[in-house]
Order: sequence, then C-alpha cells, then structure tokens
Amino acid sequence: MQFDKRLISSVVLIFVTCLFIQSNWSSGATLLQTIYKAAHPFIVGAGVAFVVNIVMSAYEKLFVKLIKVDYILKFKRSFSLLLAYATFTAVVYMIFTIVLPDLITSLQSLLSINPQDIAKLLNHIQKSEIVSNLINALGGEAEVTNTLINFSKQILSQLLSSLTSILISVTSIASTLLNVVVSLIFSAYVLVNKETLGRQFRLLIDTFFKPYAKGIYYVLDVLNQRFHGFFVSQTLEAMILGSLTAIGMSLLGLPYAATIGVLISFTALIPVIGAYIGTSVGVILILTQDFKQALIFLIFIVLLQQFEGNLIYPRVVGGSIGLPGMWVLLAITLGGALGGVLGMLVAVPVSASAYQILKDYTYKKQSQISNS
Repeated sequence: MQFDKRLISSVVLIFVTCLFIQSNWSSGATLLQTIYKAAHPFIVGAGVAFVVNIVMSAYEKLFVKLIKVDYILKFKRSFSLLLAYATFTAVVYMIFTIVLPDLITSLQSLLSINPQDIAKLLNHIQKSEIVSNLINALGGEAEVTNTLINFSKQILSQLLSSLTSILISVTSIASTLLNVVVSLIFSAYVLVNKETLGRQFRLLIDTFFKPYAKGIYYVLDVLNQRFHGFFVSQTLEAMILGSLTAIGMSLLGLPYAATIGVLISFTALIPVIGAYIGTSVGVILILTQDFKQALIFLIFIVLLQQFEGNLIYPRVVGGSIGLPGMWVLLAITLGGALGGVLGMLVAVPVSASAYQILKDYTYKKQSQISNS
C-alpha cells in the first residue's frame, strides 16, 4: 500500500493545530476579546460610515444638480459630509428635545397615580359587557389576572435592566465618550477616502484571493444592495408612518402627537414588530392623561397600520428586503436575542443577503442540471 506524504502531512498538521487550539483555548479567547474591545470603536465607525454614506451620496447628487461651477464642485465631498452629519445631529437633537421630556413627564405621572384610582378604573372596565365577554373568552378573570401580572413583571424586569445598563454606562462615561469620538473620526476618514480605500481593498482581493475574487465581489455586492435598500426604504417608510401618526393625532386632538410620531418613526425601523412597540409605548403615554383618548389612539393606529401595511409599505419597501415575512420574523427574533435592537436591525439585511445568495446558487444549479 502506497501512502501519500502530502495527505499524511496535512492530517498531522490539522491534528497538531486542533490540539494547540484546544490547549490554549482560554488564552486565545481572552486575546480575541481584547482585540475586539480595542477594535470596537473602529467597527462602529465603519457601520456609521456606511449609514452616513447613504445620506452623503444623496447630498452629493443634489450638489452636482444644483451647482454648475467647477471650482465649487471640488468641495462637494466636504459640504455633503458636513450636511450628512448635521442631519443625523438634528435627528438626535430632536429625540432629546421632543421625545425624552414627554417620556419623563409621563413616567412621573405614572409614579404619582393613586392605587385607588386604578382600582376604580379596573372596576369600571370590568362592568363593561364587552370586556366581560372578552375576559370569559380568554379563560376567566383569574387567567387574565395572572397574564397581566406576568406581563407587568417582564416589563419591570426589562425597565430595571435598562436602568442598570444606563447607570453602568454613566460610571464609564469617559471611555464611552472617547469611543464615540474615535468612531466618528474614523467614520469621517472612511467617507473622505472611500474611493481610495475601495481601490486598495480590491487590489488586496485580486492579489491574494484571485481564484475567489469573483465570488467575493458577488457576495459583497449582494450585501451592499440589501443593506442599502433596507436602510433607505425602511427609513422612508418609518418617516411616512410617523408623520401620518403625528398628523392624525393632531387632528383627533390627542396628546403627545409629536412625541409619539417621532417614537413610532424610530421603532418602525424594525420591520414587522417595530410599529407595535411604538404603539404600546404611545398607549401608555396617553393613558397617563385619559383612558378614552388612549382607546381612540389605539383604534386610530390599528387602522393606520392596516392602511400603511397594505398600500404604503408594498410600494415604498417593495422587494428591497427580498425576504419572505416568515423569515423576517425569524431573523428579528434571533437578532434580538443575540444583539438587542441593533441585532434586529442588522439581522434582516444579513438574512436577506443569505437568502438571495442561496436562491441564486439554487437557480444556477438547477439550470446546470436542466442543461446537462
């Protein structure tokens, strides 16, 4: 029997490598965590650059259309970059000046509510024939009470967890601010030199991964299309939904119209479940003022979401995600479990990219089989 020396060498090398990794697993994990922690501001900066680039590219196109002087056109990148960052700064400022004050006021109102008033409200609700039938349909008063208690415990645990995270963040505010500054500086550097960085990246791919370059470019192109399409279409759809919410609430005379409109705009960035999160918070806000107005808001928002889901969403978002609804929900669930809200936002375009790549590969294989 003749042995292949190259095959034996490969097997021995793989075995030794696996043994080395297993023996130094804890040290390697610590090293990787240290590298990730040091590189985290730059990873965040690259993500910020990708999102800001969408707005900056739109400003650049507008700049070229409006300005016809060659000398001024040389500064289109600088002007567009400043306008893009100014846009995001204005959005953050709007959140802090519109949403947060009303949220704080509502929380203060909730804390000052008399428990006897709550008991009277519950007794009044229970006397309603519709509510009684609904309670019976859900399994009786005891079952509904247990469900509400469990739901309240979950909300309180999440609130306490969020407050704890905020306190921990405040204690490390210096390092957080430093990371934010580094991320913003790095994102600006990437945006200013994006063409040069792109050429350098392609040169590396063509030099060291030439046999696989076509496949790598294809995967990167799909990722870029899905992420770009997701952020643009989802943001536009969220702005439309938030604007319609604020306008409708103003016409109905409901409180916190601007706050809830902005809130729903941001939560609607998360597909499928985002708008429901904003609606839940909106109902709680209005409940601090009046129960009937909260009920009116709930009916209004349900009708609005039906209108938006059937008419606006298909036209604005359309096939930009390219992922069936069932897989979108699965991606959001897994993304939320792994990375919270950020995980939800990233999981959808990543899953859509994987779905597109798998679909293209399947079609390619099917065409090869049919032609053979």
